[in-house]
Amino acid sequence: MGCGKFPKIEAIFLAQFHPDLGPVVRLSVPEGAVELDENKGYSSNNGVARGDDDSSSKLAEGGVASLSNSSSHLGFFYGGEQPVEVVELIKRPIHPKVSAAVRSDKIDFNAIQALVIPKLPLFERLVTVNTGIFKIMCYPISIVGNYARNALIFNMCFAFDIKADTKCFGPVVKRVGCLLKELEISSGLLSGSGGERPLMLMMRQLVTKLNDHGECQIELDLSDFSQFMASTGISIKLFPYYGSPRDIEPYHVPIRTIDFEMVKLKSAQTVNQADIPDDILWDIALDRVMQCMDGVNHVGRIAALTKIREETVVLALRHLDYYGCIVLADIFQFGNIYETQYRIMDIYRHEWLQRECYNYVTNDGTAGDVQAEELIRLYSTIQKRKTVAEWVLENEVDTERIDVRRFIVFGVIHKILRRVHCYPVLCGPEVKACDGEQSMATEDNGASVGEAASPGHGGSDNGSLGRQLAGMLDGTHHMDEICVSMDKDAAALQQAFDSHGSIEYMYI
Repeated sequence: MGCGKFPKIEAIFLAQFHPDLGPVVRLSVPEGAVELDENKGYSSNNGVARGDDDSSSKLAEGGVASLSNSSSHLGFFYGGEQPVEVVELIKRPIHPKVSAAVRSDKIDFNAIQALVIPKLPLFERLVTVNTGIFKIMCYPISIVGNYARNALIFNMCFAFDIKADTKCFGPVVKRVGCLLKELEISSGLLSGSGGERPLMLMMRQLVTKLNDHGECQIELDLSDFSQFMASTGISIKLFPYYGSPRDIEPYHVPIRTIDFEMVKLKSAQTVNQADIPDDILWDIALDRVMQCMDGVNHVGRIAALTKIREETVVLALRHLDYYGCIVLADIFQFGNIYETQYRIMDIYRHEWLQRECYNYVTNDGTAGDVQAEELIRLYSTIQKRKTVAEWVLENEVDTERIDVRRFIVFGVIHKILRRVHCYPVLCGPEVKACDGEQSMATEDNGASVGEAASPGHGGSDNGSLGRQLAGMLDGTHHMDEICVSMDKDAAALQQAFDSHGSIEYMYI
């Protein structure tokens, strides 16, 4: 690994399309990182690596050529006319005859040259290529102008370990490519003579400083190219990659992972306004939502308690989830069913996870007579066909020492447990309510869930269901979602379903 959580840069090389030689590697750091195999058509010309002549001639032609006969052994996926920013190129099974080349500790340029110097549709897009033990990430550039073949095509490529997560390097690779384009347009850095020295300086500092510190400040002396750019500074910094926030539903229960009060205090200290209350420095809706997050309230209840629109609450929670300030769990009830997952082995292997579990489920570690081994044993006894209440009784769980709700929630958060949801399905013919008088959404007649309206109200049989509820009994809505949508508890819904007689259940 490189600096902190960022992957290590194994090598950087500058690929360029030579008007006579075709795709070449102009510079590389460290030197010799790119494999030059003469058997595959490589040759040297003043220190420049050359690719196959056939491939070079094909690259000069227009359109997107087929890569099925290429020696790259790569799968090629492109989004066509759609505005796809990142193009992923993934590996196909390698033939045994070329397995030795794949295991080489050098980058096989001959295998990827048609993808590093690509066709027109891939210019100025992030491209990722897996080859051998390396993952190559690049941003190909084409500058149309007074050049041989009327264009200058180049690509600054970053090489990582094939298993590395390189999402955080996407903006950096794109920025380096765009900087080189601007430097070429303004000073002719790549096309002019003498450009190797500043380019090598930049590449070496990129590898060294990004690996060591995650950021770099590069000063380039371009006085030989332009008087106005005698001293050019380049600033690049790596930032963690945050994926798109998840969809948050009304039945999700947000659980905080940080101390919000401490964060608010640090925010006040940063602003250095001692006379300003902490809550003024925060978004009002976000602050009210955080106050109602107790690990029990679901999104729908938080919206009701704060008197804020549910859409606004979801937007605030997605913001917190994006930065890892909360995790999402299901609504805990003793009638829920859970099953253990393969990640239960993590709590066997890692002592830190055992300590965290102990502190969380035993009221911050105040129950001194509870052993970590007992908690591990309890997790292993959870079965798919038993409710939490049945599991507590069968295993004689001491609820005074162990918080059952926290015990289950901890397992769900750390992927030790998985909720088995109950999906009710309406199998028989529905008995329709008259104009919604018996609908569960109707509040005028005061009828409870599953309760038939009185004859005076024009009701029908005792098992009738409202249209809204019946529409959700198609096997795609689980009990938590139905309960929150209908604003009814699970016991009342279960009683209504039992009285109807034509409801079946799927546990998934």
